[in-house]
Amino acid sequence: MTNTRLAIALFCGMGVLCSGAAAPADVGPVSVTVPEGFEGPEMNAEGDGLTAAWVKRPVAMVGGTLLQISTVDLGASLDGITGEQRIEAVGHYLLEFIKGVSQQREDFELGTVDAVTLAGLPAARVRWTGRLGVTPTIGVMYCVLVGHALVNVRIQDEGSQITPAMYGAITAIEGMRVR
Repeated sequence: MTNTRLAIALFCGMGVLCSGAAAPADVGPVSVTVPEGFEGPEMNAEGDGLTAAWVKRPVAMVGGTLLQISTVDLGASLDGITGEQRIEAVGHYLLEFIKGVSQQREDFELGTVDAVTLAGLPAARVRWTGRLGVTPTIGVMYCVLVGHALVNVRIQDEGSQITPAMYGAITAIEGMRVR
């Protein structure tokens, strides 16, 4: 089993709730409409952090598109920072999170970090590619600061091109709302 399949299996064990239709989901300070066909969420809360993950499985039921939202409460450390500092911070955190992905991939390539807006707030986004064994992988990651929380989004799939399921997840994330 590849690392991607193992990660998906961990998030999508037997106790996962299945969802066929698009459904709203609240994760920490944000709300997102999870695209149709994604199963989940599998939730994990630890300390000041919360992670929710959904998977859209292909017909063959091997692999799948992962949509994962993680939040961590940074507390008062964000009080009083300027808009420019928030933009700098989301870029910094994005690169820290992407290190974890890069360490699990061979032939890892990181795209350009783009400034975007999520839920009306400054955010950062990056696209990446790599390989798990012989399996090519592709993903998009986002970071945004919402109040005192850092929100990190990871969308990934097997292959070398953005898949239709990934486009659905990207659209959902770019339509994210603050709760």
